[in-house]
Amino acid sequence: MPDNQLEFPLHVDLPPVIVWDALVDEDLVEGWLGRAEIDARVGGRYDIHWRSGGELAPVHGVITRFEPITQLRIDTGPDHFIDFSLTGLPGGSRQTSTRLVVRLSVPADPRMLGSSIANWRSNLDQLEELLRGHPVVWETWSEVRGPVWSGYLREAEDASG
Repeated sequence: MPDNQLEFPLHVDLPPVIVWDALVDEDLVEGWLGRAEIDARVGGRYDIHWRSGGELAPVHGVITRFEPITQLRIDTGPDHFIDFSLTGLPGGSRQTSTRLVVRLSVPADPRMLGSSIANWRSNLDQLEELLRGHPVVWETWSEVRGPVWSGYLREAEDASG
């Protein structure tokens, strides 16, 4: 992968259709990423107003790939994207589970890499919690999720040397 791209795999013990809904339904997206405005179709908007502890600028994206239950790509600027790929797998508590792979581009500035990694590791933890019926309580994010995010940041910075 190019230096400015990251990839995060995640195994979810739920069918892809359930995971897919958490990616394209505005109310569900708010339960793990932040307030969202989504027009779920190719060419539609996918805007995220982050709700975590930091002051992140909103992401204004356009859906460039929309294949229900398998692929969602959001272009967020020149050479910047978030790509979700879902694959159904046999097994799991409902006879089907999901392999979710999130690929994204990040700013080329190496100082941003650690926080990007920490953000997405935390985001995917929050997605797993949402899928278990526990959406993020944004008012307590700093107290509850902040220490975990800080640990992810330290790990990312230590790994980059």
